[in-house]
Amino acid sequence: MKKFNYLPLVFFVVVSLSAQAQTPRKSNYSISLNQDSFFGFYPTINGSLQLNSKTDWTFYGIFWTTPSFGTGGGGGLWTEVGTGINVNTLNGALKINPQIGFTNGKLLSNGAFPMFAEGLVPSLTANLNTKRLEGQYYLGYYAAIRKGQIPSPDQSQRLINAPSQNNFLHWWVNAGYKVSSVVSLGAHYEHLRSNPSVGNSSNVYKWAGPYVQAALPNGLTLRFTGGSNVLDRPATDGNNSFYKMTASFGF
Repeated sequence: MKKFNYLPLVFFVVVSLSAQAQTPRKSNYSISLNQDSFFGFYPTINGSLQLNSKTDWTFYGIFWTTPSFGTGGGGGLWTEVGTGINVNTLNGALKINPQIGFTNGKLLSNGAFPMFAEGLVPSLTANLNTKRLEGQYYLGYYAAIRKGQIPSPDQSQRLINAPSQNNFLHWWVNAGYKVSSVVSLGAHYEHLRSNPSVGNSSNVYKWAGPYVQAALPNGLTLRFTGGSNVLDRPATDGNNSFYKMTASFGF
């Protein structure tokens, strides 16, 4: 019988039940529509329940729709879900949110078939929001915890483990200034690095550029970011720029 690591799911359930045992005094929920030049279109959901004046239970989900992350034809799409605890500091101006998530699909396990809980995603997000300043730091490591299955190359009608699994380090930092109650301007830097279980690590992209954001009092925000891919690339690689846009709806 194949062994299976249920640790990510157990952690998710334990943290969720612990949060429900508290009497929530405040809750927040947001849906974001994201699109960029590398990942394509990926809606996200974020939510939180207040546990006390200093901490919140948080959860998130990402619907990755990139066809190459799945099995083709819209099947086996990569799906990420996680939970964590948010700590409020500086009278709520700085929020620090460690989370643990797990991925479902085949991108990390690197097999021919989608798998439940194929990867683990520990992450840390810090958000700054004052009357005039805003900023965010994110660091996440996508680690394969299961080996994907592929047909044996010897045509023996059996499945074998994929010889290599994919791991990724993804981080970004941005900061901006609120020029009015609605509009803010800032700068963004983002880095994605591949660390396969077999072979050498390599940088996928390094993005740097400005952003402009509009935030309405009703909870709708729209941010557009664009700029250069500052990664050293071969002369034949034309991926020298990037763009990304996020529309968020807060409830």
